[in-house]
Amino acid sequence: MGGVPGGKPLISLATRPGRITVYVSLPPPGKHHNVLRYPITVVGPGYRGLLVSSSTRLPGLVSLADVAPSVRALNRGDRPRIRARPAEEPLRQLARLDRRLDDAHDTRIPAMVVLAALMGSFGLLALLTRSAMAGRAAFLVAPACVVTAVLLSAADVTAPWVTVLMLALAAPAAALGAAALLGSRRQLALGLGAVFVFLFAVMWARPEWNTLAVIGPHPDGGGRFHGLTNQVETLLLSPALVLGALVGLRALPVVALALSAGVAASRMGADGGGLVVYLAGFLVLGLRLARMPAPRAAAATAGAAGAALLLVGIDAATGGSSHVTDAVGGGPGSLAGDLAHRVHLSAASVTANWNNALFFIASVAALVWLALQRPRPPVLEALLVALGVSLVVNDTPADVAGWGALSALVLWTWARSDGSALRLE
Repeated sequence: MGGVPGGKPLISLATRPGRITVYVSLPPPGKHHNVLRYPITVVGPGYRGLLVSSSTRLPGLVSLADVAPSVRALNRGDRPRIRARPAEEPLRQLARLDRRLDDAHDTRIPAMVVLAALMGSFGLLALLTRSAMAGRAAFLVAPACVVTAVLLSAADVTAPWVTVLMLALAAPAAALGAAALLGSRRQLALGLGAVFVFLFAVMWARPEWNTLAVIGPHPDGGGRFHGLTNQVETLLLSPALVLGALVGLRALPVVALALSAGVAASRMGADGGGLVVYLAGFLVLGLRLARMPAPRAAAATAGAAGAALLLVGIDAATGGSSHVTDAVGGGPGSLAGDLAHRVHLSAASVTANWNNALFFIASVAALVWLALQRPRPPVLEALLVALGVSLVVNDTPADVAGWGALSALVLWTWARSDGSALRLE
């Protein structure tokens, strides 16, 4: 960031008998990849075993951003972010966790290649054959890959080559099997609903399964530790909107609120940008399906904004804490500042190198081409609008544009082969 920040020190380096002391091992001078992790030890009453933090929800891994607030909380006698839980042989558990994080990091790029290749190949097959089953399979590849990655993590499959091989075999088999079994609107809606119920249940009860999955958070890099990344948020956006279209206008508000709440809740998705993106997509979908006049459309838009604030308020009132609740709790100025910061990060990411810029431009061009196609199915239109919103409120434009373009192309291909049967056009 250009140097050490100024200002009054918030914590003291002095130690006194009977007080809790935090020892943090800092990296040596020079540039380093963010995949390195450094030891931290807390010495004092109540600290035995493994360190835990609500910020990471992964025993043994805490964020550097938790340290100073925890020290200040301990000095005030409040509950700190960093706590401890008993553990047998904690050093051995930490060594195992370190290997898991390294394996997840080494497997992530090959897994992304497999995911993109499967979506592209199934989509091309559906486009060439105009087969309804091939179209459904292409659409179901993304949720199948996400679920498969979580299941492999739950089964403790960690070796990179084994993980990639099993993902490449199990995900397409699951997509083809689901495409064959979920032929009706009701069956497909139940199948998509089961995907979201499973993922939200895992993120609530067993967050480490999702955290250590090769398609999911990036705890090894010190970024998102749990919940939904922008990549997974984008991959699941199309299935969410299709589920909303399948259940019909009467049940659409219920599905929209349930999925948006799961995406945003601190205990599950913890994705504030995703809340805005999903509600925007469901709003456009509802407006297109209902063909509302302008006054009712304006009222529905205001209702969606109110629903977003209500969901964040419920999350905060029930003990949730995240950047979302902090930004909303700070008022309009805090929200505007957070949005401006994300736009700045997005611009810096796109212009970081020519590869990112070229990939981003190509992805946006594909989205623009799809937006110009006629007829344009309501679900596809809702997806395109939601992706446009995502490019503003999220800070990884390459992920959003790239995976969004691929998802939109797959959805367009499926709509061409099976759209009328599923009322997608």
